[in-house]
Amino acid sequence: MAKPIKITPVLRGADAVDFLKKLDENKQKKVSGDYLSAIRNSAKQLESIFKRK
Repeated sequence: MAKPIKITPVLRGADAVDFLKKLDENKQKKVSGDYLSAIRNSAKQLESIFKRK
């Protein structure tokens, strides 16, 4: 039998403020095109390996 999933805690106070600050800081960060294409190439390779016949 599976274990029950715990409820996600609600952030309050300083934890909530810190979370929102980090969220805003990371919204502006973008992934480079080279990194994105490397991820896509790796995904294609994995897909070809695990493709069902």
